[in-house]
Amino acid sequence: MAERYRVIRFDPRGGGLSGDPPGGWGAVTESGAQQGMSTREMGLDIEAVAAALELDSFTLMGVTVQGPVAIEYAATHPQVSELILCDPMSSNTTGWDASTLRTQIGLSKLETEAGEPVFNPFERVGPHDETAQLRNLVQAREIGDYDHLLPATQLEWDAGSLLAEVSIPTLILTTRNGYGDRLTDARRIAAGIEGSHLVGLEGDDRSMAPYYTDRTATLEAIHRFLNPKAVLEPMLAGFRTVVFTDIVGSTEYVRTVGDEAGRAAVRDLEQKVASFAADHDGRVVKNLGDGSLVSFGSNSSAITFALELQDACGDGPLYLRVGMAAGEPIQEDGDIHGTVVAHASRIGDLGGAGEVIVSDSVRQLAAGKGFTFEPRGEVSLKGFDEPERVWRVTRP
Repeated sequence: MAERYRVIRFDPRGGGLSGDPPGGWGAVTESGAQQGMSTREMGLDIEAVAAALELDSFTLMGVTVQGPVAIEYAATHPQVSELILCDPMSSNTTGWDASTLRTQIGLSKLETEAGEPVFNPFERVGPHDETAQLRNLVQAREIGDYDHLLPATQLEWDAGSLLAEVSIPTLILTTRNGYGDRLTDARRIAAGIEGSHLVGLEGDDRSMAPYYTDRTATLEAIHRFLNPKAVLEPMLAGFRTVVFTDIVGSTEYVRTVGDEAGRAAVRDLEQKVASFAADHDGRVVKNLGDGSLVSFGSNSSAITFALELQDACGDGPLYLRVGMAAGEPIQEDGDIHGTVVAHASRIGDLGGAGEVIVSDSVRQLAAGKGFTFEPRGEVSLKGFDEPERVWRVTRP
């Protein structure tokens, strides 16, 4: 990252070279709550670093349990120009790593009482060990039930109510195969921050974004986010499978529920499209009000994306029809144009709610990939001279 950007990293209180908060993380007050710092107080540390370095604006990155701190700071400090969240939690009480936090608190209390140095359990058992093994370690050391330590200040961090207040460009990086339900947390945050981008990274149970994941993919995602025109144009060049999603009956739905509720439902659906696209290495090129234009380098990934998206939309309240075509679009200023884009749009118009309609080129490229197709005959598409054979994708 430092090859392209000025990178400033500092340890939060109680981590690395930074001292503990007043009273320490492991001390328990008379009320039973653990001393520490609130998200607002943690934000004062960010504020102090930014002021000391005389930063008028900067991109803020928050990793895992620091997600609530970064979200609150970005929502309340206008000098944050972009926000990057890595395997984040908006709430440390219910987030994917909450059980590990409880274990750390228990281990800290044990060693404090025993007069030994407080240690991070990951330094002993390694980052690849499952949370269940950490619990076993606690039990083996006869801590017993450590839930009486809760609520701890850090476990009380919750910035879920502030997601809608984040109005700056936001990138959310999540590890697809890491322990804990990280993807669910990431999707929840993406749905709450309008216009955010969710990118899935390859990893295993020891991975944590941005560490230990695919390094190249992580850096490319960050650079693409911070410099969209510089990276997006060459990425979109060449052969692509182009997908159009279109909301069926959007005008009638908005008229029924009202503008505010209707727009909220459309925004949630746009986030769902972006999330599923990221899961399959696709990218939303643009949202179109009542649909989205999405580009994929892999034809099979595009089809899988469309089928999974339709499954996820099966319960409504909004329903989609999806059309796709394959070819070489023209790229310009981060957008894509050309015959294949128009082709995918016209094909999408042929479908009904819940359907995925594809060109014959998409079907041929999917040969041997396990998909099945139902012929929909030859049709004449507006703006195209020759009749076109189209197909509905069915389940394998």
